[in-house]
Amino acid sequence: MVSERPGRSAPIILSGSPADLRSDAATLIRAAWRIDRTRFVGQIAYVGLTGLIGGFNLLLLVPIVNAVAGTDAGTALPLAGRADLASVPLVVLLGAFVVLSVCTALLQRGSAINASTFQPLLVDELRTQAFEAILAARWTFVLQRRRSDVLAIVTMGATRCGMAFQQLIRGAVSVVLALSTTVVSLVVAPAVTAIALVGMLGLALLQATVIRPSHQLGVAAGLRSRELQATMQDSLDSLRLVRAHDASTVWVDRLTRDFETNREVQIATTRRSADTSALSSVILAVAASILVLLAVQLDVPPASIVVVLLLLARLYRQVDGLGTTAAQLANSLPAVTDIAALTNEARDAVEVPSTTSDRPGTLSTDSELPLVELRHVAFTYPDSSHGVRDLTFTLPRGEITVLTGPSGAGKSTAADLVLGLLEPAGGELLVDGAPLTRSDLPWWRSHLAYVPQETVLVPRSIRENLVWSVPDGATDEECWAALDRAAAGFTRSLPDGLDTVLGDAGLRLSGGERQRLAIARALLRRPSLLVLDEATSSLDDETELAVIDLVTGLVPAVTVLVIAHRRSTVDAGHHVVRIADGRVVDAGAR
Repeated sequence: MVSERPGRSAPIILSGSPADLRSDAATLIRAAWRIDRTRFVGQIAYVGLTGLIGGFNLLLLVPIVNAVAGTDAGTALPLAGRADLASVPLVVLLGAFVVLSVCTALLQRGSAINASTFQPLLVDELRTQAFEAILAARWTFVLQRRRSDVLAIVTMGATRCGMAFQQLIRGAVSVVLALSTTVVSLVVAPAVTAIALVGMLGLALLQATVIRPSHQLGVAAGLRSRELQATMQDSLDSLRLVRAHDASTVWVDRLTRDFETNREVQIATTRRSADTSALSSVILAVAASILVLLAVQLDVPPASIVVVLLLLARLYRQVDGLGTTAAQLANSLPAVTDIAALTNEARDAVEVPSTTSDRPGTLSTDSELPLVELRHVAFTYPDSSHGVRDLTFTLPRGEITVLTGPSGAGKSTAADLVLGLLEPAGGELLVDGAPLTRSDLPWWRSHLAYVPQETVLVPRSIRENLVWSVPDGATDEECWAALDRAAAGFTRSLPDGLDTVLGDAGLRLSGGERQRLAIARALLRRPSLLVLDEATSSLDDETELAVIDLVTGLVPAVTVLVIAHRRSTVDAGHHVVRIADGRVVDAGAR
């Protein structure tokens, strides 16, 4: 379920179905209306005025040509009958033509600028809503998707959606200009124009043959783009190993193949458009020659023939441009399908429902009541046989519980269940004596802190790495206190202190130093339950002992769940739960 928040536009709900691309295009227009109605109405006004003034400007060509030729300057004006402009000096007519041309140019400029503001607004809104939906989705939804695919769709895919919207606006402008040009041409030479319109219809049908292949190429381009991003991300994630094994040529070859495939898709798209454009040009030349012969047979004045040819040439450019825009739109709309499907699936997999928890704000203080209890809990990952079954153990309040066992036994899965990242498929998970429901998750997580085995640091300052997980922020004094408690006193000797920038993934620090920063970040949350998933695995013996002393000093104010292999860490627990093959094989107090 998607909630609408103050200051934000309503959710953009796209179908995510190739069969509904027309409705998705309409949805983009409605989204733009919601995002900025003033600019949207202004865009309609720009397009309408451009067509109207452009039409009158074209109509002035008849008296101008007649005045130059010295013939009758009378011409038919829509809704005004036949106007006698013979007495109007040529300079005035030319001046009016220039003024209207300037007005048209200014309107087109304003229209282009106004339309361009929609594109980043719409792109940002699509990206934000997709990102919010993904962050709010169940953990299993995230696990089932390749991270590079999500990034490609939310970044490049959203950009293509913005291009699709811009093409919709451009197409609307072309339609208005084509209609105004047709009206003027009908006023000047109705019979010739009527015949020419039949040819334009044929040209439009020819242009339409490009739309379906363009859509297919757009689908292929999206797939190839995601594969390219995946290859680049995988190579960068494995860069240390690639360099150590001198395997760069393997990844370069993979990238080269992906680049070649992308080029082939782009070349195929350009080739088809170029073929259609070349054929259209030939057809135009033949049609113009036939129209001149017909105009002569129909006794159309020479000045009118020239004007009609100019009008029809302009109409051809508009119809040709409309066909090109339609093909480009068809090529871009698959990105709308991609981001819509991703966003809608994430919304359907929302983790926390709109209902709020009825739990009290604070946890129980009953020392006899376990903080967490798992009763015959089972969970299996989607499309996999891995998971846990019949997990039964408790986390006594104010004590340290250690989960241990061989790799793949289910220890991290058990921790994810306690954190509420995974929902039991069977059995019960109780917190404070009551089953943990999905609506309880925000309440429960406000009492948690988690340190994963793989340290998560962003390439920013130490301060920013500490405070981003604290809802209300933290003062420098609180940051230093958390660092000291995490045995991270080394940070005091860094040249810029809390403002020291860590670099990509914290590469300026050793593995143990990065892990201690992660522990400090967790302590800054003042948790009731601290979950450490192999959090001491990267520490040397001396630092590990310091962290163990730290963890021991947290109880009884903090309940601690530790996943560990190292004997020294296991020995620090008050309770040890041994897991093997997804089951508890031994549990008890030390």
